[in-house]
Amino acid sequence: MAAATHPMDGLTADEIRAAVDLLRSAGKFDAAARIVSITLDENAKDEVRAWQLGQTFARRAIATLLADGRLYEARIDLATRSLAGFDEIGDRQAALTIDELMSAGELPKQDQRWIAAMAKRGITDFRNIICLPLTVGPVADPDMRGRRLLNVPCVDTTGAGNNLWGKPIENLIAQVDLKSRTVLSVDDLGIVPPPAPTPSHAYADSGKYRAVPKPIEIAAPKGSNVTVEGGKVRWDNWSFHVRLEPRVGAVLSLIRYDDHGIRRDVAYQLSASEMFVPYMDPAQTWSFRAYMDIGEYGFGVLSSELRPGEDCPGNAHFLDLTISDTKGAPVVSRGAVCIFERPTGDPIWRHSELINNTAEGRPNNELVVRMAPVVGNYDYIVDYVFDRAGDIDVRLGAYGIDATKGVASRTLSDPSAAVDTAYGTLVDGRLLAVNHDHYMTFRIDMDVDGTGNRLVEDRFGVRKLNGEGTRKSLWQVDTRPVATEGPITTPLNAAQFRIESAVRTNKHGYRTSYQLMPGHSDVSLLAKDDPVQLRAAFSAYTLWASAYAKDERYAAGLYPNQNQEVDGLPKWTAANRQIENRDLVLWYTVGFRHVPRAEDWPVMPGLWHGFRLRPFNFFDRNPALDVPPVAEVTK
Repeated sequence: MAAATHPMDGLTADEIRAAVDLLRSAGKFDAAARIVSITLDENAKDEVRAWQLGQTFARRAIATLLADGRLYEARIDLATRSLAGFDEIGDRQAALTIDELMSAGELPKQDQRWIAAMAKRGITDFRNIICLPLTVGPVADPDMRGRRLLNVPCVDTTGAGNNLWGKPIENLIAQVDLKSRTVLSVDDLGIVPPPAPTPSHAYADSGKYRAVPKPIEIAAPKGSNVTVEGGKVRWDNWSFHVRLEPRVGAVLSLIRYDDHGIRRDVAYQLSASEMFVPYMDPAQTWSFRAYMDIGEYGFGVLSSELRPGEDCPGNAHFLDLTISDTKGAPVVSRGAVCIFERPTGDPIWRHSELINNTAEGRPNNELVVRMAPVVGNYDYIVDYVFDRAGDIDVRLGAYGIDATKGVASRTLSDPSAAVDTAYGTLVDGRLLAVNHDHYMTFRIDMDVDGTGNRLVEDRFGVRKLNGEGTRKSLWQVDTRPVATEGPITTPLNAAQFRIESAVRTNKHGYRTSYQLMPGHSDVSLLAKDDPVQLRAAFSAYTLWASAYAKDERYAAGLYPNQNQEVDGLPKWTAANRQIENRDLVLWYTVGFRHVPRAEDWPVMPGLWHGFRLRPFNFFDRNPALDVPPVAEVTK
């Protein structure tokens, strides 16, 4: 069996086969059962932190599977080839599998109600009709309990070329049950005339007006400064481990900085956790659209192959993702993550002194770890970016194609335009891009110089001056530790937030720390009792803190699909656990609203959002003083 070389490596193909063979031999996985996922069951944090190269380590896996119409979770010890646990999960639904998503779209085409509704629209040949299975959101109807549901709208791809989203068959939707493979209902709200012909976004159809530029490349003519060995990455003073998971995609662990020969802990783990995407249209065919892109679909499973020279520089390092298909066979997704360095074109520091006519500056380079999951019409790019001064930027790029709705209006001058555009923007004739939000939560397990940390708020308080001068006021910093877990309710612009070491200080006596610098921080505006908001309650706040717990990883809980209850982060933190001078985890939600615009059609230019982790008294001085100047690099 191909062996892992690091305790945080993802499961190998041989380990996946061994886990499935064990389930079969134990009578838990027959021909009718299906694997949803098999992933690494991480070893205890203290074991991983203490592990040294050459030492042995345990290997365990968690398998989620569907059998006999029920959901099960298996815990497997790969070293002893034993089943450590096998539990039925109650009234919950697992994430969708690729097989389900691919097959569900064919079910409406066999239903006479749907066929009749299509005939009303003059469509009897379904060869160019693609039906798109969508998760249904929270399910409260007791009659639907235990069913595995999808809502299925369709699009007409006739003449569409590379854009499948330009001709929605509006006001028609089927609901299917994946367990029984039946169509439960077909809702037809009336015929909407088809939109204009779908434009292509191929270069040949672009008009080709601008001149072809001279090539601009990121190159390393003397070789790469990045070392990648399996999942271990080293660059500049940084080292960390990367693995790929079917649910969240890239997981970065054991993030450390070499401070003049001392490898200092910065973070134990950094990864995506959940993505909530609610659309803002009350129509029956749209109001359910409030997706959990990670918990219902999976960022790793849907990660696209990154293309050298287009998605990443040609000299990037590429990592593959190995997952299980529904029958337990390993499947390799090539180039799911790329790792590369790039010059920013900016100085990392500089100063020109006019008095004595001196100037010093240093160029900044960055290391980027990138993945690009594609969830239906949306392409996301998730970057983890390291610089030479100890900063870590977490960036989310929104790309792809708007989700569109067919309407009657061609332009805003049409009589029906006010009604048709109440919840979105016309991007073509009879085609509306619907308003929506994105709330991407990242799990940030900081270990600033060890696991004993505390979260502090540096609040800015105004102090009035009563002296003789003309100055009347200034602000001061009041530092307050956060004692217990929960949402951070202090406005993000009224304080700065830092994770401090409980034991280490720099040479000046300050506790070493890292600052979390907010970027995009919109929070959900939906009513707290809205069913779609209840299961995404984490999106009501930008920042949360929780006590570290190994199995608390997903902001909306393990199984958000069809869930109607509050789960995950709000549920865990209700315990009000102490977090001061302890091992704690931060959760930051990159929130942004998308009011579509004409420029988003037929394909969107990318828009980036994110936040930064920045050393704050972590070092004794500027850590980038020893960055070589350009003259040294070009010798």
